[in-house]
Amino acid sequence: MTSSDQTPRPGRAAARRLILVSGQEGAGKTTIVRALLPHTPNGARIDAEDLGQVNPCLFDDAFWQLLRANVAALVRNYWNAGFENVIAGSFFKTRDDFLRFRELVPEADEVFMVQLLVQPEERQHRRLTRAKQTTQEWRDSVDQFDTVDTTLAVNQDGYRYLAVDGTGMTPEQTVAVIVREFPEIYGARLSTI
Repeated sequence: MTSSDQTPRPGRAAARRLILVSGQEGAGKTTIVRALLPHTPNGARIDAEDLGQVNPCLFDDAFWQLLRANVAALVRNYWNAGFENVIAGSFFKTRDDFLRFRELVPEADEVFMVQLLVQPEERQHRRLTRAKQTTQEWRDSVDQFDTVDTTLAVNQDGYRYLAVDGTGMTPEQTVAVIVREFPEIYGARLSTI
């Protein structure tokens, strides 16, 4: 098969899969969304953190509704262009947020949920040493409402769930876990990691 045979084509009947990455601030969502794409066949990625850059920055219900709608529109655009597997992250925190988003993309054939978990000490270290710096005031305010949503694991509404504790793991190791656990998407790529 040549590389041109693997190029998505508009109008091609294809599966429509979502790989959703969730986790607390500093868990590595942006890093994993980016690192996962090269291993994702016929894939596209959306880091909603890039889409959510607005001024003034009001994280109210209207903002989150707009962000979910923008992510859903991009997901559909990628699917319509023939990309089967769309990776998206950084736009929902809870199962309820996911359910609101899921209503916007009912045509998804399969949904895979990856919840990134990191021990508090390492998460704090990542937040202090990463390229996107935040203030202590911001981190303190985020920590007041940014808790791990355990209902994502318990109440799986039409998605396959995977929790990855990335404490002490490199991005490559985390990606290897995801690839191994979702053979429906990555089956042929297991040996490449």
